[in-house]
Amino acid sequence: MDTTPDLKLMGVTEVNGQPLACGGCGNTFSLEVHRHLVLETAPAWISCLSCGRGEDSPTVTNGLVDAALAARTGRARAEDRDLFTAQWRGIVMTGELVPELVMDDMVTLAELLKRETTKTAKAWGRAQKREAKALVKVRTDALSGAVRDRARSAVGGAKAAALGAAWQLQTGGAGPAKSVRPKQRRCRVKGCKRGMLTIKTRVHSTTGKTQTVKVPCAVCGRTGGGK
Repeated sequence: MDTTPDLKLMGVTEVNGQPLACGGCGNTFSLEVHRHLVLETAPAWISCLSCGRGEDSPTVTNGLVDAALAARTGRARAEDRDLFTAQWRGIVMTGELVPELVMDDMVTLAELLKRETTKTAKAWGRAQKREAKALVKVRTDALSGAVRDRARSAVGGAKAAALGAAWQLQTGGAGPAKSVRPKQRRCRVKGCKRGMLTIKTRVHSTTGKTQTVKVPCAVCGRTGGGK
């Protein structure tokens, strides 16, 4: 017997209105049908993909398998289902076969992949755009800070220059006025030093004895001398 199944059943298949089931585990899903022997009336081989058991079917024959293959609708588009309703010698079997790949499946898959790729690319592009904006903002803020600092320095320099120009315009470049102390005239009195005379006298003495004392020069006090 060929190990390749003739019918790969999908879902529940009914024979004369009764579910086709595995004789071992009772599974009605994941069954495969093989043509067995040569005669059309020979029982088909039913293998269960659930428990792995295989047995001759008491209801499905090789002739019914051939009828199901002839009655299958097949698929032309991705949304189509491969259905069949077969009748052979009074036995009716209805069900659905596991879909085989058709060209429209490839087209649909390609379109799906394209949409997903485009969606992913757009999301990636948005993320990159956000990162780029954030980087530009950081660099712009840093540049703006540097520009502001330079602008402050420039403004300060301009203010200083303006003040200097105004001072030059108003004063003609003169510096701050210096106080000019009047030149003292030298006293003509002999012995006068800085407005004081050194004399020996008892009049100015506190003890009544002759002492050397310094007294203010009367001439310096009148004329402003004293050198």
